[in-house]
Amino acid sequence: MTQAELRKQISIFITLSDWKAIRQEAARRQIPMTELCRQWMSRDLQKLRSDRAANAIDASQSES
Repeated sequence: MTQAELRKQISIFITLSDWKAIRQEAARRQIPMTELCRQWMSRDLQKLRSDRAANAIDASQSES
């Protein structure tokens, strides 16, 4: 059985006008604001993960 990765919640402060714009875009797409933000972050998170993996490989090769 595979174990699900632990999750953490983040919180940010944005201007009211930005919050309203995000809320409006989420409503237009008919998805929750949280899902919209998650979609926006997902590409950058994928790059961050691959960069971290590449750095870990480089570090392990340096130790050899």
